[in-house]
Amino acid sequence: MVGNLSEHFSYRDFACKCKKCKSEVKIHLGLVGALEAISANFRRVPRIVDAYRCEDSSNTLVPIKKDSHRQGRAVHIYIDGVPLNQLFEFVKTLPEIRGIGYYQEEGILHIDTRQSEKDQQKDIWVKENGKILPLTPDLKSKYNLR
Repeated sequence: MVGNLSEHFSYRDFACKCKKCKSEVKIHLGLVGALEAISANFRRVPRIVDAYRCEDSSNTLVPIKKDSHRQGRAVHIYIDGVPLNQLFEFVKTLPEIRGIGYYQEEGILHIDTRQSEKDQQKDIWVKENGKILPLTPDLKSKYNLR
């Protein structure tokens, strides 16, 4: 697949990066809309580090039904010149974003449009020293998050 999905994003941006599947792609259009909203807010285009993951490249520890990357509902992003905590605070305001991972060591955010089984609560976590941790008040303070 080639072509544009939106003003700033094309199918290529979301394609699997493994060499086995020949750049297979799956993308939830709500995620593209959220990325465009981020771009409009910061007047800079978010850089996509990781998006769709095919069966061969997907994390086998996460069941396929819960793997937002495998479903085309998740990306890892950053924006040149925008502090990660500022990006995080804006992303929290987007209703279509249901999952947010703050990866300070890598300098990226995980964002996803998962189908939420909870009462519209967002699932927010921090990746620290290779471990996924729920966002606690102590971690909020440590990373200057609100």
